[in-house]
Amino acid sequence: MRRYLVLDGYNVVGALERYATRSTGSLDASRELVVGDALKAAGWTGQEIIVVFDASRSPEPGRTELRGGGAVRVIYSAPNESADDAIERLVRSWSGSFTVCTADFALQRTVLALGASRSTPREFEALLDELPALSRTPDVPFRPKVAERLPPKVIRSLEELRRRATDR
Repeated sequence: MRRYLVLDGYNVVGALERYATRSTGSLDASRELVVGDALKAAGWTGQEIIVVFDASRSPEPGRTELRGGGAVRVIYSAPNESADDAIERLVRSWSGSFTVCTADFALQRTVLALGASRSTPREFEALLDELPALSRTPDVPFRPKVAERLPPKVIRSLEELRRRATDR
């Protein structure tokens, strides 16, 4: 089963200081930094990462760009389609295991109802800080997560138990 990490692009930009335009100089630079960090994370985690940016007010049609040989897919939503709508459509129509990274509580609830997992921008930042020294700041030590050492079947079973516990 394919595993996808979906980043709510501008939500991540707005939530984390590392992407603030006062640090990067422009929104374009912030966007490219998110995509660059997604490439680093994809290389380390083995997940396909999809970064969705809201382009609903753009007169151009929605488009998709593949970066890093397809390890990262950058999607710009279509006119009159929000990034949230595009993310919901992805989770609903593609097969695989999805984790959606957003600070948007309404989107988190929606994707959870669709069977996806959710994470926050701070968790994405923590993932970046755990990358090996070649692709991150070397003063932050690497700490592998337990979930990275468990087989997918065990992770699915644990997730199923967690979901049953929250339904009570």
